[in-house]
Amino acid sequence: MPKKNKAHFPKRPPAPEPPRSDVGTAQGGTGRVRRTLTAEFSSDAHVGSGSGGGGIDALIARDRHDRPVIWASHVEGVLRDAARRLGRDDGAFFGRAGGEQQRAVFTSLYANDSPETHIWRSTAREAFDNRAPKDDTLRVIEYVPKGTKLVGEVELPASELPTLSRLVLEVDALGGGRSTGAGRVKLSLSEATTPPRKASTPTGRLVLLLKNRDPLCITATATPDNLIPSLAFVPGRTLLGAVAAWLISEGDRATASLLTSGKVSVSDALPLPHAPSKLEGVEVLPAPLSLQSEKPKGAAGDVPWWAQPITPTERLDTWSAAAEKRRNGVKLKRPEDDLFVFRESPNAAWTTFRPARRVRLRNGRPDPKQADASLFAIEQIVEGTPFLAELHGSAEDLKKLAEKLGPVLEGRRWLRVGRAGAPVEVAQLVWSGAGLATKTESTALLTLTSDLLVRDGHLLWRTALDADALKALLGDDVQLGNSIQGSVMVYGFNGTSRLWRMPAAAIRRGSVFEISGAGVARLAERAAKNEWLGERTHEGFGRFRLDAALPGATSEVGTSSPPTPVADVAEEAIAKTTRKWFGQHDALAKPDKKDGNGQKPPSPSQWLDLVGELEANNQNALGSRLNPTTAGGKSWKHKDAKAILDELNKIQVSQRKLYAHLFVRWLRADLRKGAR
Repeated sequence: MPKKNKAHFPKRPPAPEPPRSDVGTAQGGTGRVRRTLTAEFSSDAHVGSGSGGGGIDALIARDRHDRPVIWASHVEGVLRDAARRLGRDDGAFFGRAGGEQQRAVFTSLYANDSPETHIWRSTAREAFDNRAPKDDTLRVIEYVPKGTKLVGEVELPASELPTLSRLVLEVDALGGGRSTGAGRVKLSLSEATTPPRKASTPTGRLVLLLKNRDPLCITATATPDNLIPSLAFVPGRTLLGAVAAWLISEGDRATASLLTSGKVSVSDALPLPHAPSKLEGVEVLPAPLSLQSEKPKGAAGDVPWWAQPITPTERLDTWSAAAEKRRNGVKLKRPEDDLFVFRESPNAAWTTFRPARRVRLRNGRPDPKQADASLFAIEQIVEGTPFLAELHGSAEDLKKLAEKLGPVLEGRRWLRVGRAGAPVEVAQLVWSGAGLATKTESTALLTLTSDLLVRDGHLLWRTALDADALKALLGDDVQLGNSIQGSVMVYGFNGTSRLWRMPAAAIRRGSVFEISGAGVARLAERAAKNEWLGERTHEGFGRFRLDAALPGATSEVGTSSPPTPVADVAEEAIAKTTRKWFGQHDALAKPDKKDGNGQKPPSPSQWLDLVGELEANNQNALGSRLNPTTAGGKSWKHKDAKAILDELNKIQVSQRKLYAHLFVRWLRADLRKGAR
């Protein structure tokens, strides 16, 4: 029996090995370099986000500025596949399970502008020899157009640069649908430049402005479920661990011991609404628990609570206004744990803001032998968020630390912070002198600017401070008045043992205490000397400030607030309107039923063609159907079809495609119901 001829596809010739001259010069530390990674698409690409919306089944991933992005995890996964094909996946370059980190640190690839995306539709056919579309298989997918360019960076050892260069030459597609020709890309590496910074004289206080180059997750619990929540700030213990880990990776355990032994303390890195022009005078603190707001009133009707019109939040200082509000029957609630108060200078007004956080869907296999990947969600602080942090210690110790951290402080190297080690860079720094003691009277308001760890006589963690506890903590010459306080659980992760630290209970940051007595002035001097309260102060715990009055009614900073679901609210209202249209013209769901003029309604494919032309911004999409000139277009003269076209013609041009798409969804759903 003769053998069947097999289709022959010529093998792609192997890419040439990069020349050794591409290794470049190491940028400090243990011979690491930084390169710019550029991706330019030569065909439409779907960089999936794992979510849909607005009538689209699969949306592309977007950054905080609504521009396309290819997440670093996808780039790393494609490069790992290339290494396996070449037989170079020894685990050293991409890391191994059990604690060996990946040698290369990638940022995601970001676009410099927001191109107009393309919408592609596809369906499964009924059979191999039947091209009729199969019901319930229509997929609407958003694609980035060809020619789009996205740029990111990678930091890796200089000795591994030839390996990366070889893998980059092997990759020819990114995103979804690579096997069908989508996402054809040209990857290239180039030199990355960092502007030099002027060195200044070290003092006992170093103020840092940090910026996360990629979304950042600081896990808020040791027992997450399908959603891994993130804190809205970087705790001091996390930042201290990141700096110490960097020093240990450079082989300098002696300098790292300055941090771990408590000689140099690290504060929490609190987010800012925007990068300030200068760091001197910038103040940011967790919202005091006294900064309360009115509880939202219940609303009746078909529209859910989150779709109601959003009114500006009025926040009140309860020390002065709460009593009157309560007498008038107004219910107040405490500030959220992600609310912060900020001002750029001591004379500026306080503003409240929330750092933007988003939820990203991921696939993972907790068990390597697991056949199917598990879907989970992870909450992340969006990329490019500025954080303000401080390092305190003696001038001599900070000078030693700054000399060893030179590449990091100069912006040539990154710290790896949080879950999966997101790259964080030092954007600005300033050496500042010792703080001045706050001028206070015999009565002041003490506000915790970080969580406080303090034990009772039985060595149990306190969750509240009473008069006796405050006397043991501050001394006999300080008396406690009114207070607003709360508690919070503190979790941590030990990167050396790769185990969670024992959880602790702390008095929540933002708690406010009214204190009086002769010891208030002494407390102000302690704050100026960075002598904080409670335990583990070198990890950022126990920080406080004294004020004569707390921030009262403040204005909200809208630019840094998380995006409100305006699109979902609008879509829900449009869906309700189009459902009403369909109820009035349900004869369109009966393709064989003629109207009084003997005209059949348009077919489902004709409706889909209308939606496609509207999404492609075809200016004649409605006009050619209201006044058809072809035999195939006569079905649009059906009285119900013409009524729908007239309704669409009344809608604003930018909204027509969404109205048409949602109306067709109602129509197709009814058609499928009738087919059953």
